[in-house]
Amino acid sequence: MKRNKISIVAVGINGYGHGYLANVLDASPDKDVELAGVVDPAWEKSVRIEDIKQRKIPAYSDLESFYKEHKADLAVISSPIHLHVPQSLTALANGSHVLCEKPLCATIQEAATLAEAARKSAKLVSIGYQWSFSEPVQALKNDIINGLFGAPISLKTLVLWPRREIYYKRNNWAGAMKNSSGKWILDSPINNATAHYLHNMLYILGPETDSAATLADVQAELYRANKIQNFDTAALRCHTDKGVEILFYSAHAIPVSIGPVLNYRFEKGTVYGCGDFTARFTDGTIKKYGVPHGYCDGKLWQTVESIRSGTLKNFCSPETASAQTLCINGAQDSMPDIVSFPENLITVDTNENNDHLTWVKGLDAFFIQCFDLGILPSEHGNIPWAKAGKKISLADYKSYPGGCSQ
Repeated sequence: MKRNKISIVAVGINGYGHGYLANVLDASPDKDVELAGVVDPAWEKSVRIEDIKQRKIPAYSDLESFYKEHKADLAVISSPIHLHVPQSLTALANGSHVLCEKPLCATIQEAATLAEAARKSAKLVSIGYQWSFSEPVQALKNDIINGLFGAPISLKTLVLWPRREIYYKRNNWAGAMKNSSGKWILDSPINNATAHYLHNMLYILGPETDSAATLADVQAELYRANKIQNFDTAALRCHTDKGVEILFYSAHAIPVSIGPVLNYRFEKGTVYGCGDFTARFTDGTIKKYGVPHGYCDGKLWQTVESIRSGTLKNFCSPETASAQTLCINGAQDSMPDIVSFPENLITVDTNENNDHLTWVKGLDAFFIQCFDLGILPSEHGNIPWAKAGKKISLADYKSYPGGCSQ
């Protein structure tokens, strides 16, 4: 039986968005999808430009221009952080479902705007935290919801991923607090490259498939070695409204990649791993959930099938993704003045491509120690550069910065 073909507009086709573009262009006939158009200010620089031209796929520099002449069942948005909500709103206003890349946005007030628009539209709006769409995470979350692990006690994750100078120079917003127009971006390790792993701790504690934990407070320590507006290194502690402690350690100013390393402790067992998920229960039994990596294209096809079937099943709605946005906003309020690492600890390496890596001596080992002990850097007691941030209440946090309603 012939199925309904789903039309897709790909918004942002360079960088990360190239993966979505390739998935649609190279889709097998049984996927029953078609590329209705591409949108990118630099669409002519796409590595698939010849395919786009040969197939006569409409190309535009902005989404509004696309909708003036075309329609699409689904808008797949892979644009810069500050464009996620405006473009999602445009797509909804023109009758499209939305799959928007992580993070949801920069501020909690933007998140609330999109969540409300999604509710009113009756369209599917999914945020692309691929771990949330993966079988291992769904299986783990289902077991948590069904009580297999008992009550959660504490969750922690360590992700140390170096980023070279080219990473910060690849666009005009990497590492930025705001863009040139004054719009919040809040780009950082915990709101971009490693955002998945912060979000996952919040996500698996949500009581429903499409829900996340409710946060009560957050305290953060934010540092930088690179010459950027925002931070490249962070450690934070937050608590849910149930009193569960969540710790997260993330840095780009380190020499080698480590993690994600995770340790989720519950009454009846502990989930641990380095990118994978294995549970060891208090009775000695072990359950392996597998590796949630490799589901990047899964979120696309699951969204397509959800639209086609009319179920509009969602693993990560704007409300669910908002937990990570709220945590980020509170963290930035916790330490509004980023602490610079001492110059004598900073090393700059240059590779054969004349690309620099700025890293902090001993930071990786120190963060591993903090992770093992479950402490923030300032709690170590023997690190002169470490500084404690303020504890920020998130119970009625409505608008960044400051938390109050505006």
